[in-house]
Amino acid sequence: MRLRPVLADESDEPWALRWRHSEPRFRPTTDARLTALRRSVFEDALAAIKPGRPIKVTTYVFAECGRDADALHARLAANARDRGWIVHRERFTDHPLTLGQLCTRPQFNLACRHAGSGFIDGVLAAGRDAMPSTDEAYESYLRWLHRHYAFIAFLQPTIGGATWTDR
Repeated sequence: MRLRPVLADESDEPWALRWRHSEPRFRPTTDARLTALRRSVFEDALAAIKPGRPIKVTTYVFAECGRDADALHARLAANARDRGWIVHRERFTDHPLTLGQLCTRPQFNLACRHAGSGFIDGVLAAGRDAMPSTDEAYESYLRWLHRHYAFIAFLQPTIGGATWTDR
């Protein structure tokens, strides 16, 4: 987990008690905190699924300029099948048309609504860059999905054809 130092003026303790900390204190970076939250949401959602019931996911792609959305959907579907998940027939793709639309992702919103409604258990995306651009919006999606026992998962990297896991 990535950490950043807590500066003396950022501390919540009264000034008179700060002398107790002779070693520097650290807190997680925003990215590390959101990664931990996503993993927690993922684990809680999987724990809520009845044992033996297949996990159903949909694929989501944020198709930036130059990206082949169909190929990425196929790669995500193959990754889901490798994990033993069932891929829902509906898939979601956002295409930014102008610079002003980089922040709006209506198809991602729809994919999350499908997950929250119980049609699927989760949304599989390529990575954090496909998620809403602001950390606050991404965190609110994660918390909303957590309340509905759904998750967001990212594509697992592969090395030499074998799935690599970061545990």
